[in-house]
This record gives sequence, C-alpha cells and structure tokens, in this order.
Amino acid sequence: MSIEAQLLSVLQKAGSSPRSQRDAQSLALELLEQLGSRDAEGAGALVVADATVDFGPAGTSGNFAQRGAKFFLDLITAFPDLRMNVRSIMGDSETAVVEITVEGTQGADFLGIHNQEKHLDLDLDQAWVITASDGKIASIQAYWCQNQLYRRLAVKRLDQISITG
Repeated sequence: MSIEAQLLSVLQKAGSSPRSQRDAQSLALELLEQLGSRDAEGAGALVVADATVDFGPAGTSGNFAQRGAKFFLDLITAFPDLRMNVRSIMGDSETAVVEITVEGTQGADFLGIHNQEKHLDLDLDQAWVITASDGKIASIQAYWCQNQLYRRLAVKRLDQISITG
C-alpha cells in the first residue's frame, strides 16, 4: 500500500480530513511522503525547529533546525530516485512507530560514502519513532543497520568509509 493510501486510511479511521488531523501517525506518513517526493522543505514544515532528532546509525543527533533538516536534504540529494516504503505503522495520537524500507540509486556522496551510483535497496527493518505535539512533529528517532548500508553502497573498509576500492 502506498504512503498516500496509508495516510488516507489513517485519516478515514479518525473521521477527519488531512488538514485537520495531525496525530503522530498521520504526521509520520506525511513526513515519509514528503521525503519520497524529494520535498525537504515540505518535510521540514511538519517538524518544529527545536524538535529532537536522533539518526543514531548516521551519527546525527541534535535539534531539527541544525541537524535534522540537513540530514533530510542530504538524503534526498544523494538519492534522486528515493523511495520510502512503509511496511507497518502503529501508535497513538502522540507516538508513531513506522517500519520502512528505503530504495534509490546513489547520485551523490552520502554520510561520507563516495558516490558510485550504486542502487540502494535496503530490505532491512528500519524503524522510525516519531512523536507529535500540537499538530507538529516534536521528535524523530531512527534506527537501521549501518553496516548493511555500508555493504549496499560498496564500502570496503569501515575504518576509512570514503575509500571504496
């Protein structure tokens, strides 16, 4: 099921329109839809500037305005055909846990990994925990296997990430 279809399903269950419903699940799906559409500005508009972000495997944590917005921009720049597929979502009005897979072809350096135009198909469990407050995203925590990301992007040496040969 597409992210858009899942978003509409969540909203229909709540009996409201996309504009009035801003719980954690609908915000999480909308965030992933914006990222999949390569709209970093649209994704950023869903998040309060001082939201806490923790993309632990990438070594990125802090507030959204300083760290999270850059991570999103780097992600959509590095993977021009980025697709974020929701495998499952659960939660309540304040917290959503989303299991996703990420696909795309590397078109620019990402997290210090040189661009080799490798297709990224992370068929691994990736979990994002998103909390909401007052109709906006208040925090994002993301978990994935960084070693598998390195392998998919052909990193040969973990002590020198940018060396790929």
